[in-house]
Amino acid sequence: MQNLKNASALALTLVLLLFSGARGLAADEKLPVIDGKQAVATVNAEPISLEELNRAIAASHSNRPRGDKAGRIDYSAIMERLINTRLILLEARNMGLDELPEIRSAVDQYSREALMELLLKFHVEDIRADEEDVERLYKAAVKEWKLKSIRFKKESDAKEVESQLTAGADFDAIVEKAVEWGTAEADVDGVYLKTEDLALPVAGIVSEMEVGSVSPVLSIGKKGFIIFKLEDIQYPAEVNPIARQQAQRQALDQKKVEAARNYYQELKQRYAKVDESLFAELDYESSEPGFDRLLQDKRVLVEIKGEKPITVGDFTQAVKNEFYHGIELAIAAKRINKKKSTILENRLQRRLLLQEALRKGIDKTDEYRQKVEEYENSVLFGMFIKKAVAPDIKLTREELQTHYEEHVKEYTDPEMMRIKSLVFDKRNNAVDAIAKLKKGTDFNWLGANAEGQVDPATKGLLRLEGRPVTVKSLPENIKKALTGSRAGDFRLYESPESHFYVLYVFDIIPARRKPFEAVREDIAKAVYREKTRQMVELWAAQLRDYYPVEIYRADLRK
Repeated sequence: MQNLKNASALALTLVLLLFSGARGLAADEKLPVIDGKQAVATVNAEPISLEELNRAIAASHSNRPRGDKAGRIDYSAIMERLINTRLILLEARNMGLDELPEIRSAVDQYSREALMELLLKFHVEDIRADEEDVERLYKAAVKEWKLKSIRFKKESDAKEVESQLTAGADFDAIVEKAVEWGTAEADVDGVYLKTEDLALPVAGIVSEMEVGSVSPVLSIGKKGFIIFKLEDIQYPAEVNPIARQQAQRQALDQKKVEAARNYYQELKQRYAKVDESLFAELDYESSEPGFDRLLQDKRVLVEIKGEKPITVGDFTQAVKNEFYHGIELAIAAKRINKKKSTILENRLQRRLLLQEALRKGIDKTDEYRQKVEEYENSVLFGMFIKKAVAPDIKLTREELQTHYEEHVKEYTDPEMMRIKSLVFDKRNNAVDAIAKLKKGTDFNWLGANAEGQVDPATKGLLRLEGRPVTVKSLPENIKKALTGSRAGDFRLYESPESHFYVLYVFDIIPARRKPFEAVREDIAKAVYREKTRQMVELWAAQLRDYYPVEIYRADLRK
């Protein structure tokens, strides 16, 4: 089954490779109507509908890498690849691959999943998010905390300060004294920080704190230990559209999950009756009556209206399937009884949702049929690749080496820079700072003493603190300002917000080619994909001699 999954994944990748385009084609009155739909082509008298072509175009467009500009759409290439896929599927069925047990099992399992998925989808499709929930989630996302913190090298010093604070000592006085004695350093001093600015442990603690409260001692790894005080909470006056959109999506998802959960509970109450006392007495970790005896137990555990009941034996088999790595080990480790409620709930949920989907006729809908057909085509395509294509594909070191040389940019780490910045509110202050730096003034000293610097908490401020950054990742105007710079250079950059940045390029890490052996596995995958694509096209070209192809629009012909 694992091989089938791998073949299916490869098939889906290949099918996507067989499509590349963007917008769909408009309806055409001249196209023939076959089985109630306009057809753009037939393969062995089987139609490829205009709708199917447009789905392929849309799928191709959605899978285009970000940043790729949409150009002229080559409809003929998309049509060609659709036809190639259809030819391969016809041959796969003629070979009897669609009757293989692993194919049938995979499709049957998927069809049940699709029924339940569509049932819940249709049930929640009209649900809308509550604005109160959206506002709550939005405020939680954009909330900013004003923190004052102190950092210690030794845990014992931190614990001593913590005990003083617990006894009621003033935080500011303690911080001042600890810094004066050299046992601690002031870390963050009254700066408003967003969630993403905080380390995860700090974010988790501060989200539960009230204004004015002090945190316990928190380890921050090699940097030591910190204690911080929450001085204030604020929310940005300007709406963050991305955060608002995410909050709306999250609120809607939560509402739909809740509706789906309630729907299942309604179905359970309406159609199922669990023998709770019988369920409570099932002890899978006891030697009596023993697991094997329970597998044969015919007592009814759950009655389901209009369905076969779930017996103790049925449920025991489900338990065994859950611990497929070894039921004996699970019994010895006392892991079964605490999971049996979850196992029963999952099994009952599947039975009731599947029953309701069939009762509502979900299996008769076009959307269901289309989903199952597309899935079956993908696993069948994958099986053809596995049986007919893959055995003939061989990779040599020479081929891999050639690919490596021809795609050297893909296997090269980009140029990186270590940049520090000072930000001023006026150009003359920034120019003056650069002049001092060029005369030998220490950058860190200047950053601590120069006047006219912009408050670090200012919104939209770009922070460059010396960590390596790829040149390509920098904003376009900064890249221009840094053009031709070398290690040790100082550059001036004015941002759209009229902030004046002094950029100190203190290190340049040149682009470096990755060793062949380090990327050999990635190269092999790329070469294998390309050879598979070529083999599929070769097969399709040969199959046209056996399966007639007719295309009804001139702009779809190559």
